[in-house]
Amino acid sequence: MSTLEVTFVTSDRTVWSGQAAQVVVPAVDGSIGILPQMQPTLAVLGEGKVRIIDHDGSVAERAVQGGFVSVDSDVVTIGVDDAERLDSDH
Repeated sequence: MSTLEVTFVTSDRTVWSGQAAQVVVPAVDGSIGILPQMQPTLAVLGEGKVRIIDHDGSVAERAVQGGFVSVDSDVVTIGVDDAERLDSDH
């Protein structure tokens, strides 16, 4: 099973790091779903939710208001100023 290596950081801390099955980010021109073996991508994030979905279906969600996402060779890097934990996070 292919996995994504995800690093989600703010200016002062690591918010989430590990392996995931899927990541969904709020790009400025629409939501982007990231899966393993995706083409290299660099996108600017807008306001919305970053969702990191594990292989067991658990979801970690954070509210963001801008930043960027980089995808290359199943390595996903998300950089934002701040990431607010949402109540549905488990």
